[in-house]
Amino acid sequence: MNRILKSALVRVCVAFTAAMALWCALGLVFAGPVEGIVITLSLLAACLLLVALQVLWFTETVFARPSYPARIAGYGLTALPALALCAALGGWFPVDNAGAWVTFVAIYLITLAAITAGYTVYYRRTVGSFDAALARYRAEREQRG
Repeated sequence: MNRILKSALVRVCVAFTAAMALWCALGLVFAGPVEGIVITLSLLAACLLLVALQVLWFTETVFARPSYPARIAGYGLTALPALALCAALGGWFPVDNAGAWVTFVAIYLITLAAITAGYTVYYRRTVGSFDAALARYRAEREQRG
């Protein structure tokens, strides 16, 4: 049942994302770049960029051997500029408001730290250290290959 529910939720997310992208594109055609459409498209772009950065940093697609802390640092350092670009282009807040940017960066850093800490605690309780799990994975993969 868990697999079926997970599959259904993934399908709902894909369908919703595709529908929003289509409706926003049509909205741009018929209504022009109104605030709601621009913000929605910039949020979609942010999601796509963050997922691409997750693939870059947390799979072995590009970087085969960095430690987990290096992966977190790489993701954190590249995700912030990606989000800032989406925020600026999407008009999430006034671009010339320094206080808004400071708050944005602070929220980003606090959120990244909280998610990293929470996931680290969860992962250590269930699997052990990230590097040990990665070493086990690599050893299993080498045995198969």
